[in-house]
Amino acid sequence: MRELIIDMTDQQHQALSAMAAREGKTVKEFALEKLLAKKNAKPEASAEIRALLAERVAQAKRGDVVHGSISEIEEQALRIEQVASL
Repeated sequence: MRELIIDMTDQQHQALSAMAAREGKTVKEFALEKLLAKKNAKPEASAEIRALLAERVAQAKRGDVVHGSISEIEEQALRIEQVASL
C-alpha cells in the first residue's frame, strides 16, 4: 500500500478534519473520496451541464424565454405563488 503525505498548516488540517467530521468520515476517507470523486464525476457532470444547456438553447429557439430583470422575475413568481395559494 502506498502512502501520501501532504504538508499543510494547522489551520488547514483543522478545517479538513472538521469537514470530514461533518460527514461522519475520517480525514483519510474524506480526502480519498474528494480526490477520486472529481476524476470520476467529471464526465457525468459535463453530460448534465451539456443536457441542461441544450434544453436552454432549445427553449430560446422556441421563443420560450422570460424577459425582465431578476427582481422583476422574482416579483412575478411571488405573485403567481400567492395566487396559487388562494
